[in-house]
Amino acid sequence: MTNFEVGDQVKFAGGRGEITKIEQRPNGGHLLHVYTSEGQLRKLPSGLPHIEKLDSLVDRLAAGQSDAPLHYDLRERAIRLDLAYKYDRFLSLTSNRIEIEPYQVQAAYEILNSYDHRYLIGDEVGLGKTIEAGIVIEELIARDRADRVLIVAPAPLTVQWQEEMREKFDRNFVIYDRETVRTHRKSHPNQNVWKQEDLIITSIDFAKQTVDDPESDRVSVLDALQNLDEEWDVAVFDEAHHLTARRSSDDSIERTERYKVGDAVANNSDSLLLLTGTPHKGKSDQFYFLVSLLDPYRFSHESQISPEALEDLMIRRLKDDMYETDGTRMFPEKNIEALPVEMTREERKLYDDVTEYIREYYNLAQQEENQAAGFTMVIYQKRLVSSIYAIRKSLENRMRAIQNDAVAEDLPDEVQDLIPRYSTEPETLTDAERARVEEALETVTITLNQSQVQQELDRVKQLWQQAKNIETDSKARLLRQFVDRILSEDPDEKILIFTEYTDTLEYLRDEVFADHDVAQVYGDLEQSRRREEMSKFEEEANLMLATDAAQEGLNLQFAHIMVNYDLPWNPIRIDQRMGRLHRYGQEHTVEIRNLFFADTRESEILNLLIEKTNQIESDLGMRSDVLGRVLEDVDLDETIMAAIAEGEPTERVVADIEATIEEKREAIQTVENEFLIRDRFDLSGEDDEILDVIERSQHGEVSEDDIETLVRVFFGEFGGSIKGVRPGPARMEGDVFQLDVPEVLSGNQVARQYPRATFTKDIAMEEDDVEFISLDHPLVESLIEFCLDGDRIQGEIVTKVAATASQTPGILFNYRLGYVSGAGDVVTEKLVRLFVRPDGSVTTDVPELSKTTALSDISSSHEVDRLSSMAEDLYEAAEMKAWTHVESFAEEARTEREREIEIKREHAERYFEEQIEEWEERLEQYQHRAEQGADMSAPIGNAKQKLESLRREREEELSRLEEEKHVTPQEPELVTAAYVVSSTETKEE
Repeated sequence: MTNFEVGDQVKFAGGRGEITKIEQRPNGGHLLHVYTSEGQLRKLPSGLPHIEKLDSLVDRLAAGQSDAPLHYDLRERAIRLDLAYKYDRFLSLTSNRIEIEPYQVQAAYEILNSYDHRYLIGDEVGLGKTIEAGIVIEELIARDRADRVLIVAPAPLTVQWQEEMREKFDRNFVIYDRETVRTHRKSHPNQNVWKQEDLIITSIDFAKQTVDDPESDRVSVLDALQNLDEEWDVAVFDEAHHLTARRSSDDSIERTERYKVGDAVANNSDSLLLLTGTPHKGKSDQFYFLVSLLDPYRFSHESQISPEALEDLMIRRLKDDMYETDGTRMFPEKNIEALPVEMTREERKLYDDVTEYIREYYNLAQQEENQAAGFTMVIYQKRLVSSIYAIRKSLENRMRAIQNDAVAEDLPDEVQDLIPRYSTEPETLTDAERARVEEALETVTITLNQSQVQQELDRVKQLWQQAKNIETDSKARLLRQFVDRILSEDPDEKILIFTEYTDTLEYLRDEVFADHDVAQVYGDLEQSRRREEMSKFEEEANLMLATDAAQEGLNLQFAHIMVNYDLPWNPIRIDQRMGRLHRYGQEHTVEIRNLFFADTRESEILNLLIEKTNQIESDLGMRSDVLGRVLEDVDLDETIMAAIAEGEPTERVVADIEATIEEKREAIQTVENEFLIRDRFDLSGEDDEILDVIERSQHGEVSEDDIETLVRVFFGEFGGSIKGVRPGPARMEGDVFQLDVPEVLSGNQVARQYPRATFTKDIAMEEDDVEFISLDHPLVESLIEFCLDGDRIQGEIVTKVAATASQTPGILFNYRLGYVSGAGDVVTEKLVRLFVRPDGSVTTDVPELSKTTALSDISSSHEVDRLSSMAEDLYEAAEMKAWTHVESFAEEARTEREREIEIKREHAERYFEEQIEEWEERLEQYQHRAEQGADMSAPIGNAKQKLESLRREREEELSRLEEEKHVTPQEPELVTAAYVVSSTETKEE
């Protein structure tokens, strides 16, 4: 015999759990199968001295036991906070340092309420796709649906992603690059490197590497990613249009290395988000393969794609289709005007002479097939029209390189590796990579002939002297006049001035606006300094100077005037510049002025492009992304340089580009109408329901005060302290404190002290150096975990006094209810309070409770004695009601899940039916040709193998869907209980 029974709660060395089976052993002993609180199965001999049977909560109720009221309150608050955001509220609306916009909440809400959280977010530039993805990540983590997250982005955006996730969501991601991976492999040489961190950001071009070190036989990062045996809970690809696959003429699929990264991650991730402002670039097959990463069985061919078929797979909002609660548009108009600059005679001569030098050497580079030297000349041409100061600096660098015999015949390997991307996809290079390439290009020459090198040096010296002799830059003078006029009309006006080069920025700062207090943001500025400069622009400075390297992440909608001091030849950057001001929260028409030299090919071509695409945007009801799509197949650098090199008349170049634009306009119109979804967002219409979600989340069951109260009570009980650090009395609207953390919590992710901390979001948004103690802060998470641990805080049973005696006595049972999906995930949970009266009636209408008290404060134990004697019967009544609740709760989810799975099943069956039918026809053709004498053994074998693979894959997919269709209620978990008595039972205070 054993003293234990199935269902008993037991405590043992190292944990606690419930006995699920008792196995009798041949020697007469018993082996206890214990399901631990950590979700593991342990087998323990019953005779071990450290195994102790624990009284269940019901046993303790029947025995009339009670716990410390303070500990009960801590446990009850902790349970409420733990569950508050696991159902239909948004943790991220209160636990981050940013104002999240309603349309961003709506995007996340749609994704989170979908079956599998796999979406293409194709919102226009300036709508904050990063924030939308961040919300989804935060909510899945908060709901215990995600631990492992991978974010893949172009290299220049990896640090920005890291900073945004840390600063806006308090998540610390590790950037995987060559150095990080090398370090991890040294510490864990036999482990897949992608398993060594849970929150990872990496660049697409690092992840695609098939060889890390040519001399090493180590597995490459791409191979490691493809062979990873642990799933990503969430994967995000930013600028996902870089994941390219296409159909060849023989109908085979060409997958780029980047696409292979997407394929590897997509096949091994639960939730998947693809972010891009240009989801469809006019190539139907490429769009089809991109969408197939989300759902490989949705479409068998690109011809099946339509906006209606993308409804639950894609979110795409354009600024023109977004409306406020009063019916007005969320985004104001853009007004773009050109400001042509007439050159002085000296400037024109410098422009013509430098352009002639560039033309001559560019042509020579083309003849010699010296690509690097050609790029050098392109850089000089861009800098020539940026500013006289910029081209003067370039000529200085060129002279120095020649004089120091630094002219190199061959570029370093790392630069050679970067040049293909520098040429075709410059936006994928980091600032440091771009600078390294351009510095190296300064040393490139076309010939090693010393006399020719000397001739170039003499010529460069002459050009440099010409530039040096020009005292006035006409473009700078016009800019100054423009700025002075604006500020004379309104001294508080803000003007954002963009330039491509730091040299030009320095010239404007030190020479043109030396008498102004100017804010500035450029590529290698640290994030903290960048925030200071943005704050300075908002509060003090009238002017901000910014380079293209800095434009990502600048949200400056408090300003509405922007000047392009020079126009980048990369059209994507022009859109991105405008997106800094033309974004949500902008209240004025965005005024954009483009400065350019009149009568120069490059400026007139760029200005024409902007005018034409602005017209197309207006015609199509789009505000951005059009320029990049119009020039998808146009190499603007080559077009402009070829015009210069060949002396082609500007009118002819412009006419050719106009023809290209008109052709593209029709293609874009076709894509918009036939392929892409276009969601309207209208807070004055059906989308106003999202405002209820926001209200419920911000002012629902949990507030900043609830979190602060829990922390204060806990610190008071366990030896911590909270002291104000700002002079004077505490501020009612929130304050900053020093938190000295109790020893029972400090360690791991929790600091021993937080010198400056706040519970108030408004303060956290204003002061970056203040720790924001929100619901998902490690301190609060650790504190909740502590309070829910029965070994540390028992706090299960207490006596509560009802405000009125009409409904007393009774026992209040608090249940945690949830259900499990077929995949084994706890999908959602909620807290249900059931009040049971002595007659066995059960209600969720809990009496109003005036206070929590200890048994020692009860003057008469009559009601408690009566309730404890009936505890087991009342518990059974509550348990039956709890099961009714959880089954109803799960049934709602089951109905929705079955509907979604049925759609998936229909897609899968259609996909496999079409594929199998196609390969059966091929097999029949091959066999027919074999009967006629052709050797078709290889094609026949291949077709049979493909058919076998398709049939096996179909069975696996349909079985998986059938499994995931199930929704199983969890057994109700009784977490706390309270005797509810009348006030007459308590002692007089």
